[in-house]
Amino acid sequence: MGLFDYSPHDLTASLGEFLGTAYFIFFGVGGGVALTNNIVDPNAGVGLIAGPFAWGFSLVVNVWIWAPISGGVLNPAITIALMVVGHLSIIKGLLYIVAEFLGAFVGAYLISLAQPPPDGGATVLAEGTSIMQGLLLELIATSILTFTVLILAIEKPNHTNAAIAIGWALFISAIAIGPYTGGSLNPARTFGPAIITGDFGDANWIYYIGPVLGALLAAGYLFLFKKLHYREEAKPEYELPHMHESKSTS
Repeated sequence: MGLFDYSPHDLTASLGEFLGTAYFIFFGVGGGVALTNNIVDPNAGVGLIAGPFAWGFSLVVNVWIWAPISGGVLNPAITIALMVVGHLSIIKGLLYIVAEFLGAFVGAYLISLAQPPPDGGATVLAEGTSIMQGLLLELIATSILTFTVLILAIEKPNHTNAAIAIGWALFISAIAIGPYTGGSLNPARTFGPAIITGDFGDANWIYYIGPVLGALLAAGYLFLFKKLHYREEAKPEYELPHMHESKSTS
């Protein structure tokens, strides 16, 4: 694939990214706000997994749906990683990024119209969480989310398994870092709700820089393992010693 390759299908795929990101944000914000608002103490017990649950399963469904059309990336940071590893051309990647930001805005706007106030979904640093801590948390969490995409959706493509794993990666990441940063891992996911709610919190820039750096770290992992010929070295499945014995005696 050339760096600047372009085909008419790129616009079709970008439309898929726009719609997929809009639905992802709509159901992520909507589900998270609805669940949190109906829990007595959203900061304890089941309240801590309400948002991660909504976002994780919104991602599972939307990656699953839109993967055959656009790949179901739905995240500008991951799009950048896909450009770096050569899976997306620069032109197609830029089209995806624009579509993802626009989709996030539309999804956040529609849920703000459809759902009773208060509006929610903005990602802000929790009290006591420093800017550097927030940046590091977003970076690390996005690296595992992106590596899940690179390994399961790009290296060994299986839309069903990849969608489930990607959603779970977001779920566990949001549980781990959500109480401190809101668990964005996605510049578009931060952008849409921030614009609609007007809630930018402190150091909103970390939700753009952190995920991009995390995605680039995951791309670095992939380059490293490919350089180490991980496909040739890794055994496809585990075999117990007696399995070899039974084959030799049969």
